[in-house]
Amino acid sequence: MVPRVVLACLLALPAAAAWTEYNIGPFHVLSDAGDREARQRLTEMEQLRYVLGSEIGKKDLQTVWPIELVLFSNQREYAPHALPQPFLDGGSATLSAWPADKPLPNDFRRALARILLEDNAGRMPEAIETALSDLFSTLQVNATKVSLGAPPAPGELPADRMAAWAMIQMLATQPDYAGLLHVYLNNLQQGAGDAIALQNAFNITPAGLNARVDAYLAAGKFAAAPVNGEAIAPAHDFIERAVPQAAINDVLAELHNRGQQFPPESPRGLVAKNTRPALELAAKANPRWAEPHVRLAALATDPAEKIKELKIAALLEPRNSELWQELARQQTTAEQYADAEKSWYSAERNARNDAERARIRKIRADLAEQRAAFEIAEKQRLAAERAAQLQRIKDQAAAEVHAAEAAANARLGGLKPGEKPVPWWTDPAGPKVSGKLTRVDCLPGTLRLTVQPAAGLAVKLLIRDPNQLTVKGQTQAEFACGVQRTPRNINLVHNGKPDERLGTSGDVLTVEFP
Repeated sequence: MVPRVVLACLLALPAAAAWTEYNIGPFHVLSDAGDREARQRLTEMEQLRYVLGSEIGKKDLQTVWPIELVLFSNQREYAPHALPQPFLDGGSATLSAWPADKPLPNDFRRALARILLEDNAGRMPEAIETALSDLFSTLQVNATKVSLGAPPAPGELPADRMAAWAMIQMLATQPDYAGLLHVYLNNLQQGAGDAIALQNAFNITPAGLNARVDAYLAAGKFAAAPVNGEAIAPAHDFIERAVPQAAINDVLAELHNRGQQFPPESPRGLVAKNTRPALELAAKANPRWAEPHVRLAALATDPAEKIKELKIAALLEPRNSELWQELARQQTTAEQYADAEKSWYSAERNARNDAERARIRKIRADLAEQRAAFEIAEKQRLAAERAAQLQRIKDQAAAEVHAAEAAANARLGGLKPGEKPVPWWTDPAGPKVSGKLTRVDCLPGTLRLTVQPAAGLAVKLLIRDPNQLTVKGQTQAEFACGVQRTPRNINLVHNGKPDERLGTSGDVLTVEFP
């Protein structure tokens, strides 16, 4: 079962309290505060998800953990379960709590926008992502009527964040820019620099935009603008079900634990055990979660297994530059240089700041040199292995020849003084050619020899496979391509089968350099 992100507004409840869950997409609201308030809060969350998805160019934003809002009836019931921050980790969900008699705070919407960006968007500059979260913190929702860009309260944002908010707010609400903000943000997510993204979206330079934003900020006339919301009917489009008191008690207990302790069989509880069986169960319980695979990689002793788990984790959490870096290091150690280069690129693309990107870029440059040296050494190693294998074959053939000669002489009763060994050699049947080797044409995979006999026309013969050539009296024959500056004497036996295409009289069977 996939874990849920829980927005919880819970209190120590009377036994008779009736709780209902309302659900759409990744959001769940648990409420004993009545139908209207619960549907309103869920509508606000759903419209934020929809509008943010439209602005970043991603449909149907999802979350690693489902998100649940548990809504208390009033401030008094909520107070014992108030959280120190808008969201905290639960064993199977991200938890939050709030009373129904107060509007959702800006910090809640800001944190929700940040979760949706982290789980869906490509990496953008940190200032842009923070500004987007600040922009959506004041989203105003009334069923399908949604407006974006209401200013934060005075002093809510420091000066630098206020300037970044003003830029995004201007691009999101002013008619000259609003329809193209998604183009700008999509360019940033694809790795384009700010100058290119601004040029592609608005045909403006960074300096030009900064001047307009400065004037806009100085004027201080900020107003929310209507945006296209999702066509939902809160009274009908949410899934509704009763929640057993036992389930509510479990959520209350998790709120009380403040993310410090999780149910043992929940995904986070399983990860806390840090054993291979528990981590594998956690990965199945929440297939969107990278952490079980990170832990499995840490436990693995086989490099291939470690790389496999790290790759799964990095793909599940692609914005995590540290994960890509660790994967790249493991791939480099395993001499998987092509894969390591891709991982370093992803690490650089998802770095949080320019300094980190510069550091990773330097590592990528060093890796390119290391990879080139490795490839040269690998080619040399393979060539040496092939040469050694060929020499072993030739040595084995020569040993067999010598053994045959020795056996033949032994059958003849051994050598008498002054006698020469009986050579173990039988020339294959075929025409013989003797003369001067005047030219060698090096063709793909073959050699074409031109031999000038003492009398008559030159003869052209073909060596189909130089590695399989039988050389009489020595282990190998070496040929230099082209016209021979110093023609050598050569004896050849060939098969007498002409090759009209190559203009040869036959294929060489044996060669001897007398």
